Parts: sequence; C-alpha cells; structure tokens
Amino acid sequence: MKTSVYVSMEMQSGTKKLAEALMLRGFPVQVENDWISLRDGSEQDQKQLKSFLEKLNIPVFWNENRFQLLVNRFPLQKMKEIIHFKGREHFVHMEGYHFKWRSFVNRRYGIRTNTTDLCPYTAIMVKALNEAGIVTLTGCNGHGSHNPNFQLSGIYYGIWFSLLQQKYMKDLSLHYKWKVEFTRGFSSSIIIAHKPSDEPWDMMKVLADCEQMALVLTSHANEIRQLKKHCFKRSMKEAAEALKDAGDVHKLYEWMREKMQGRI
Repeated sequence: MKTSVYVSMEMQSGTKKLAEALMLRGFPVQVENDWISLRDGSEQDQKQLKSFLEKLNIPVFWNENRFQLLVNRFPLQKMKEIIHFKGREHFVHMEGYHFKWRSFVNRRYGIRTNTTDLCPYTAIMVKALNEAGIVTLTGCNGHGSHNPNFQLSGIYYGIWFSLLQQKYMKDLSLHYKWKVEFTRGFSSSIIIAHKPSDEPWDMMKVLADCEQMALVLTSHANEIRQLKKHCFKRSMKEAAEALKDAGDVHKLYEWMREKMQGRI
C-alpha cells in the first residue's frame, strides 16, 4: 500500500525537513551526516542564515560553517513559515558595462543576492540562475496579481537562458510557460511566466516550477559555466554587439545558437 504524502513527510527527519524548507526559500543548503551547510556560501551568506534561523526561533547548534537541528521533530507548520517568509523591496544596481558582451563572456558566476530580501516562491530560482553564471538581478513572484518574472543582466543572458531551456529543460512538466522577453529598447531581458487568462495565479505552482528549473540549473551549474566559456569569446564582440545594436533578436539568437552548437 502506498504511504500518504502527509505520512511520508511526518516520517522524514527534522534535519531533512528544515533543509528542504530552507532550499525552497532560496538558501542553497546541503545535508551531510545530520549537518546542514551552504553550498559555496560566503561569510555574508552565513550571517544571513544565522540571523534568519534566530528570527524564526529555530534551535540549532553551529560548528564553524555548518549546523545541526537540536530537536528531532520539525513540524510542517514551521516548514511553511520558512517557505512563505516574505521578502522586502530592495534596490539592485548594475553599471552599464555589465550589460556588454565582454562582461557576458568573462563572467563565470552571477551576483550574490540577499536571500531574505527576495520574494518567496521565486527566490530558489534567482539563486540557482546566479549559481549557474546567469546574472540575475532579482525576481518577483507576482504576488498573485501579475506575471512572476526574473530580471536578467542584459540581452545576452536572456538569449543564453533560452538556449539552455532547449538543451536542459525541454522535458520538464511545468505549470506555466516561462519565456524570455526583451525590454527597454532591446537593452535588457526578463524571464516571465504566462498562463491562460481565465486562470488565477497559484503560488504553489510557481514554486513547483521554480524548484524544477532550479534543480536542473544547480545540478548542471559547472557544466553550464564551462559551456559558456567554450562557446563564446571576447573576439566575437564586434559581431555580437552589431546584432544587438541592430535590434534583431532572432538573428542574435540564431548567431549564438550556431556558436553553441559548434562547440557541443
């Protein structure tokens, strides 16, 4: 007889429940022998996570850069409290050169973002995109009233994500259609969700989609960073920026796709 979802969750260890909730809220954690730690976490990330756990009164013991949960059971309600923890408005600024071909080619990782500032349900995707080297300034879950979206650093990253969707995500079973669109006169790009007009936004479906896409990105993060390094070179700057300046998305997409296919 199949065990119910509720019973399966209740049978999980408190450590696994805590780690899963933190992961769904955007903290890139991993579990090893009952210890939880951040993947490639910085000192800033550690301080933020410590503060978050203290704010929610979660009893843990820290040993350098990892921690243990001090209770055996972790209620589902506490998981929900973590997952639904609200973000706050924050300002993100990028200099103009960050949107240029040279920056796209040279950069291997994204930017560090304050996890608790990010919107719940989409934070996991913002962190995963940046881990895979796709510079993502911020994300918005739409708050149930408009399209969830992610703001990328320029058009090259938008096209790059579209190419990665075709290579790594085409078989995912997602609730919404996530497409790249270009804004501000072809100077920036966003990943934006679409749904039938007669359906309401469901935040759990948004989270489920973001979790699926994020798991693909994090599991292939190193491969994705290396693929970009091999596909695109600084010497291609003149051709890339000429296509960008012409405002022809299709031609720029096809040109980058050909460069990618030539290296696979």
